[in-house]
Amino acid sequence: MDTTYHSNIPIETLSLLDCDVRNFDFNHPIKNIFFDNIEYIRKLDASGKARPCILDNVERSLLCHTCYLGFDQFECPDCDNWNIVPHSCHSRFCNACGVKYAKQLAAKATSFCLDCPHRHIVFTIPEELRNWFRQDRTRLNLLFVASRNTISFLINKSLADKLKKKKLSDTHYIFKDIPVRNEFGMIATLHTFGRDLKWNPHIHRLIPELIYSFKKDKIKTFHHFNFTKLRKTFQFELMRLIQEVGGLKKPEEKNRLYKNHPKGFYVYAKFKSNDNDSNNASSNKNSKDIQGCVNYFIRYAGRPAMAENRITEYNKETKTVSCFYNDHKDEKRYDVTDNVIDFINRLIIHIPDYHFLTTRYYGFYANASKKTLDKVHALLGIKKNKDYSRETRTKALKNKLDKFKYRTHLIDSFNRDTIQCKCGAIMQYTYTYNPLEDKRNDRTYRKRCIDEMYKMRLRRRST
Repeated sequence: MDTTYHSNIPIETLSLLDCDVRNFDFNHPIKNIFFDNIEYIRKLDASGKARPCILDNVERSLLCHTCYLGFDQFECPDCDNWNIVPHSCHSRFCNACGVKYAKQLAAKATSFCLDCPHRHIVFTIPEELRNWFRQDRTRLNLLFVASRNTISFLINKSLADKLKKKKLSDTHYIFKDIPVRNEFGMIATLHTFGRDLKWNPHIHRLIPELIYSFKKDKIKTFHHFNFTKLRKTFQFELMRLIQEVGGLKKPEEKNRLYKNHPKGFYVYAKFKSNDNDSNNASSNKNSKDIQGCVNYFIRYAGRPAMAENRITEYNKETKTVSCFYNDHKDEKRYDVTDNVIDFINRLIIHIPDYHFLTTRYYGFYANASKKTLDKVHALLGIKKNKDYSRETRTKALKNKLDKFKYRTHLIDSFNRDTIQCKCGAIMQYTYTYNPLEDKRNDRTYRKRCIDEMYKMRLRRRST
């Protein structure tokens, strides 16, 4: 590819291209709000009050699907028609990219899930600890470990009693290196927000009601989750891990938490639904339940903490944003009107740090345990007389991911084919323009592009 030619395209030319093929009167309220208040984000970044990831993610999301991030050009072989397909931003604060990313993530997660009932469990921390986790976001890793240890303790109760008699100290990941343990599977996603957008870190877990015994090389059902034990074990494990990293140094702090929460920290777990493993209808129901559950708690893995359809009004004159949410407790609708700056602040605190994984896998669902997962699938396949081999699962995953390729996904979502010419022929790819080639984070370039977009919007409003 002749990169010299592409690098000579000025920003002004790109803005004209966008003016011709894109509508800059954004229909997306979140993008509109941040575009009008980008200077506020820049000031926060310059003063050091905002994490570096905030400005980068916001700017990239504003440039998403514009020629400023580059484009692929297609030309019709039968006529002179041509089309350009702008590149997307792949930001973790973009609704357009986030929807597709969540679908891909959900497809990958459900591809290796066992064909059995799964339990959706939510682990929540008390209000007293929330600010402690916000002060240093690496501490959020402890929530994953504590919830993982809680489930591991429940399914290895007899093993835990034996180790307690021997007075062996707990490790960071309990029972991880003990070969005779019972193994479980787990998909975990971190949400740092409630429906009202307040800082409220909690972990969503999807756990199969099936465990694997390394000692006996057998699988067995496990669907009894003692709620009291869940709450108290999670409380103990989280406080133990917090003390490991230097938190809760004073004994009175720890005692106060035990006193204020005598029943343990809040844990929500759905009851087991009736099923019949020998029934194909049940098998279909299991897969639908798993897909629905995964879609629910993975949907915010790569996009803002609020769905745009919850924003009812953005008033530029009064600089206010009106939105609504349904409270978990009573499911009543609450309408809220906020100052636009307060609204922005409530959204950006939930942007994850660089390289922080909000979705993780444990037990035989982890990448390092593929051989164990193959064994479990094989044993389940013998029990149900079905083929759950890795080859079958990989083929099914490929078929799912093919649906999320750019052209296929666009046709399925909007019934529109961007590379089909008006004459009916399929356009051929000609070249790619990539202004950020070998530059992963060019803030100066992004700033120039956004400033040019802003000037263009002013010109369009004045005409």
